[in-house]
Amino acid sequence: MADFVYTAKDTNGSDLSGDIQASDVRVAAQNLRKRGLIVISINLKHPPSFEILNRFFSRVGFGELVILTRQLATMVSSGLVLSEAIDILEEQQGNKTLKNALTAVSADIKGGLTLAQSLGKFPTIFPRLYTNLIKAGEASGKLDAVLLQMAEGLEKEREFKARVKGAMIYPVVVISMMILVIIIMMVFVIPKLVSLYAQSDIELPLPTRVLIFTSFAFTHFWWAGILAVIGAFVIVRKWNKTEEGKAFLGQLMLRIPILGKVVTNVTLTNFTRTFGLLTSAGIPLLESISIVGDLSDNPVFKKALKDARTGVERGLPFSVLLTSSVFPKIVPQMLRVGEETGKVDEIFFKLADYFESESDHLLKNLTVAIEPIILVILGIGVAFLVISIILPIYKLTTSF
Repeated sequence: MADFVYTAKDTNGSDLSGDIQASDVRVAAQNLRKRGLIVISINLKHPPSFEILNRFFSRVGFGELVILTRQLATMVSSGLVLSEAIDILEEQQGNKTLKNALTAVSADIKGGLTLAQSLGKFPTIFPRLYTNLIKAGEASGKLDAVLLQMAEGLEKEREFKARVKGAMIYPVVVISMMILVIIIMMVFVIPKLVSLYAQSDIELPLPTRVLIFTSFAFTHFWWAGILAVIGAFVIVRKWNKTEEGKAFLGQLMLRIPILGKVVTNVTLTNFTRTFGLLTSAGIPLLESISIVGDLSDNPVFKKALKDARTGVERGLPFSVLLTSSVFPKIVPQMLRVGEETGKVDEIFFKLADYFESESDHLLKNLTVAIEPIILVILGIGVAFLVISIILPIYKLTTSF
């Protein structure tokens, strides 16, 4: 038996909440319905000390959401009743958080709520974009078609994210190894050489003195370095919460050589694919702009979309409002064609494929460009270490 916390409504419409014991969430929901209650939410009651840990290990990943969407789309398009499809997904679900959510969603649907309303109660699992697409599909009577489009779009997004992460593995690993080697040299190797040089009366060359000073700082003032890093992180994080900080850091990220171009194309890929899903589902343009703006991570694009929404409210074409420096010329040009032909959703999907291809090329070029830079840095570092270590030894041998 497990303890659950529930919220519900009685026959008079009054809100109720409390605890209930049951073997699982489904049994708890059934027991509450037997009492004549309309279940709103049921959550497993955890001891406070384990709540954060449980949330971490039970969180629903993006991959799980993609698989769930594909399975639901397949079952609904095959003619299966929505509540039965949810029940099947709940039975085979391994993630407890998602399983509990699906149990509550199934109970809500059987109680008369729409799928979008049920999913909207779990914003941490099903984002706003997800629930809005479902809502549009239910309103148009094309939920099966919308689910299939969502599944395809999410699968493409997952593959794209995987390629981006894969391209960044090599430079991250190499840089991490470089930092590890530097720490080992400064903490363990250089101090032993210092004791050797201290026994002689020769004047140490400048590179050696710099190396010894760096090693001394590493071994005696490591705590100051950690405090400095933490302090810088806290300051940047607080500054990033201000409007000025967000704008500056957003612009800085886009202006970094090579990397800024990659960030721009990745953002445009997500932007155009999301817009394609929204417009194909029949969601109004103003609402689509708001949703995409909320989902955008970069404040520069967020502000550009906010300004574009204001312009659309005044009656201006969306394509005209995307002619700012943030968006490449191909975006407003292609969008203008889509507005004239009435195929805006198709244009957005084509733009998504274009920017995804551009991102792949840029990521490959980034990896190719990083390799010689890393080799040059390694070469300079090794040369500095060799000179710093060998010069005093050479002086010692020539002094006799």
